Amino acid sequence: MPFLRKSAALPAGFGTECSLGEVPKVRSKIIVFSLVLFLVVFSLGSIAFIALMGRFVLINTGNELMNTLEIKRLRLEAYVNSEIAIVLKMSDSPLIKRYFVNPEDPELEKLAFEEFSAYRRAFAANSVFWINDTDKMFYSDDIEPFPLDPLNPDNYWYPMTLNETDVYNFNINYNPNLGVTNLWINAPVFDDDKKKTGIVGTGIYLSDFINTLYEDYSGIANVYYFNTAYEITGAKDIRLVAEKVSIKDELSKYWEEISAGMNELEYGGIKFLETRATRGVAVICEIPALAWYITAVQHISIFESLKTGMTVLFVALMIVMMIVVISIYAANESRLAKGRAEAAREAVITSIEYASKIQRNLLPSDSFFKEAFSDYSIIWKPRDIVGGDIYWIKNFDDGTLLCVCDCTGHGTPGALLTMLVVSTFESAVTENNYKNPSHIIWELEKRLVTVLNVKTESEGDGSFTVRDGCDLAVLFIARDGSISFSSGHIHIFVCDGKNVTRIKGQRINVGEGKIKNRDEINTVNIPVNPDNKFYIASDGLFDQPGGKESSPFGYNTFMRLILENHNDDHSVISEKIWAAFEEFRGNTPRVDDFELIGFKLKNNYI
Repeated sequence: MPFLRKSAALPAGFGTECSLGEVPKVRSKIIVFSLVLFLVVFSLGSIAFIALMGRFVLINTGNELMNTLEIKRLRLEAYVNSEIAIVLKMSDSPLIKRYFVNPEDPELEKLAFEEFSAYRRAFAANSVFWINDTDKMFYSDDIEPFPLDPLNPDNYWYPMTLNETDVYNFNINYNPNLGVTNLWINAPVFDDDKKKTGIVGTGIYLSDFINTLYEDYSGIANVYYFNTAYEITGAKDIRLVAEKVSIKDELSKYWEEISAGMNELEYGGIKFLETRATRGVAVICEIPALAWYITAVQHISIFESLKTGMTVLFVALMIVMMIVVISIYAANESRLAKGRAEAAREAVITSIEYASKIQRNLLPSDSFFKEAFSDYSIIWKPRDIVGGDIYWIKNFDDGTLLCVCDCTGHGTPGALLTMLVVSTFESAVTENNYKNPSHIIWELEKRLVTVLNVKTESEGDGSFTVRDGCDLAVLFIARDGSISFSSGHIHIFVCDGKNVTRIKGQRINVGEGKIKNRDEINTVNIPVNPDNKFYIASDGLFDQPGGKESSPFGYNTFMRLILENHNDDHSVISEKIWAAFEEFRGNTPRVDDFELIGFKLKNNYI
């Protein structure tokens, strides 16, 4: 349904006469003034934009590195902890306990060796060792057993385990001949009187596992593992491990920030830091299971900060602004150029329509909706040529994530904010949080507060406070047809053909710095019903005044329309809603942008 746009009113004083000799002089003044003004605005805007994008990329890179290191830590700990669990079970085996008390018993020895073989197959490295404190013979896999000398310094782990360890301990060594790092898990074996009778354990080829972690990482940051002695235990450059290079020396430029971050870490925690030596980020993460740390450092240049779609949009808006400035001042100053002013006005409209095209390109393709839903319809109509409403969708193997957003304001200010929100969405949604709408809203809240430099009331430093944010609804539609819904101010309407249920959004404003933690954001679970049709709309539909009393269009009218037309296709329902809205509005100007999305799930979702 096309829009009908009224012609803009001409500026005051337009059309009065002046002498023909004044025209070139006026034109020169217009050009000089417009260029100077544009250069000032462009310079100040560019400085602010570069600072804003630099900050945005810095925060985003830090968050991505934190996610990467957290995943690496969890994978490494899960791998090691699974091996520890098997070692502890082996040390508590009644048969092995009896054998360690009576190692000379041939029947017990035979049964115990069979059990050790079974445990060996359970370990990832297919390796097991044991030694009892009676004969101190060291057995390991297929090698010939040999007597172990507890007084040999290389065997420090033996007295350490028997005299100082109650559950298990580690010892780590690097084999320069094989170029691998081995992690040994040692667990004491107790008899019935709680006396230690020997040691069992396994070895882990830690280098192989760490190498797989590096192979899975495609980023440009430098990632290092190191122990409490600050020796590098894992790195892409194996030389650093072989020579036991200190992390302090390898990252000397950044060590002051990394060291401070280590001191502030909670147990098993992770921290993101900004580096001062070079503009960039560092992340430090503790691995309690190994008493190790992971750190990653990434330099961020100004060029990298500007390698985003936002830069293209900024330049396009600056061009639009230049055309607008020149056009407006030409219309005001050149009193005889009535035809030229009309052309300038058309140029302004053309430029803003180009900005509208840019904004429309931010909207997802219909193919995403066709893949997710059996039937759907979308009405997206800004009040002006550009607007502050936006929507976003992404399909995953196990469901679909749909976000509907109403940014503060409309027109050009609202459009600028939608560009920032879409860019933030792209980085905020990860493989770890896409099923949790409340997590996504919290992530967006944190990033918008940081990028917009929002000052909360408690900070009270007298600086300018940005109160721009958005109303936001986030839905995850699982393959079984269930829906998880979190929202600030935007409602979802569910119609089963008999009743319409309005599930209200929370009274929270995203991006204003008022949400203190993720637990403040609620999630509503909508059960499966194959008859359900769903509708989400911004307040531009419900708040529009009209009718004889200039009352709002309201929720009741909307709910009546979707219930009465439930059996129609979504496209037909949307046409009827728009027609009712326009009839109700009459000659009353629209007060806000209009956004309405309706959909029905596919059968394979239910």
